[in-house]
Amino acid sequence: MKMKKIMALTMATVMGASLLTACGGGSGSDTTTTTAAATTAAAGTTAAGDAAAETTAAAAEETAAPVTITFWHAMSNAQEVSLTELTDKFNAENGKGITVELVNQGGYSDLQTKLMASAAADTLPDMAQAYNNYFTDYVDKIIPLDDFVKNDFDNWEDIVEGYRIENSEYGFITGVPFNKSTYPFFYNKTMFDRAGITEPPTTWEDLEKDGAILLEKEGVPMLGYDSMCDMLEIFLRQNGADYVDETGALFDTPEGLEAIEFILGLYSKGYARLIGEDAYFSNLMSSEMIGGYVGSCAGVTYIVTDNEGHEFELGVAPIAQGKKNAAYNAGTNLVMFTKDEAKQKAVWEYMKFLTSAESQVKWSIDTGYVPVRTSAYESQEYQDFMAGDTAGAITARAAYGQAPYGYVPSNYFPGANEIRNVVSDTLTVCISEGKTAQETLDELVTAINDVVQ
Repeated sequence: MKMKKIMALTMATVMGASLLTACGGGSGSDTTTTTAAATTAAAGTTAAGDAAAETTAAAAEETAAPVTITFWHAMSNAQEVSLTELTDKFNAENGKGITVELVNQGGYSDLQTKLMASAAADTLPDMAQAYNNYFTDYVDKIIPLDDFVKNDFDNWEDIVEGYRIENSEYGFITGVPFNKSTYPFFYNKTMFDRAGITEPPTTWEDLEKDGAILLEKEGVPMLGYDSMCDMLEIFLRQNGADYVDETGALFDTPEGLEAIEFILGLYSKGYARLIGEDAYFSNLMSSEMIGGYVGSCAGVTYIVTDNEGHEFELGVAPIAQGKKNAAYNAGTNLVMFTKDEAKQKAVWEYMKFLTSAESQVKWSIDTGYVPVRTSAYESQEYQDFMAGDTAGAITARAAYGQAPYGYVPSNYFPGANEIRNVVSDTLTVCISEGKTAQETLDELVTAINDVVQ
């Protein structure tokens, strides 16, 4: 499978050395519309010059009249608060008569469903958050950003390399990175200390050993995974197996079978549990019904460590590794759909604002996402933040601790998102029904291949 490494190359090559010396969405509400603070009046402007008029991107420096653009997103809680604050600032200070209207479309699955329906009806918003696999069936409706980036972007090379690669997978620049995360291990340090586990697990062997101790001493599972399909891919890659590509499943191998057998063992022995009716494990973590879980670093804002009767110290660490190192990176990009030239200019101004170093520092500190710009990561403000002892700071350090072996899969082929869904459903059923490793592997391979064939 073709794989885009998001190593710093994604973060670590640029950031790893300074990290060593210096020490990074949940489900949404019903559809609501937030109109950020009052817009500034558009003043008459003169042409930027003949040279600027030669390209659409350069012309984005000015808008001819006040314009309102809609942005569909899936942010909630602290993420939505920060996004609204940033948008209020942009609306008040852009000086170009641009008003951004935020439209919360619920969670990621809700957003994806509504984008798909809107694409079919040709009623897409001006811009939206999106994973690359959202628009495999309507990529022709994406506005290429190549000219905008070439002519009117502050240092594209400052954007983390892996994110630049990710946004070029279709052969043109489909978007700019915005909310990016990796999946560290969140754990109840108070519970671990009480059970005599002095360090978080770092190997597969530790997962079994510590899982057994916590179950015996505290009576709760040690592990949960917010994303079952991502969990499978992580364990496969850590065991030297491949995952999927446009031809189907690639893990019908001894290494794949061994990884699945290990996963099933964690659940059958009670060291791990399924999510059940909760959307994310942060809820179970907050009520001390589980010792730890692997999920987005942005999930730190959802963990409550001072619930009545459930006060504990939060620990965050890079995930345990196998024969090889692998960790999962995720997060959406900002994409443009509007065909209106004036709105395109306005959308681009807003995209530049959200991806600026200043905005990325605030966004990352507020939300737990990692900065998409090297300069934002290296800024004094962010380095001071990472050196602190807040939950956000220790999460940021853990996130960058596993940055050298993080990756974003090439998931832009048709059926990629459906594969995520069938893998999650199939694996969950196999665990629940106590299927053997071979039965589970066979069912996963069949389910995946049925999607692409």
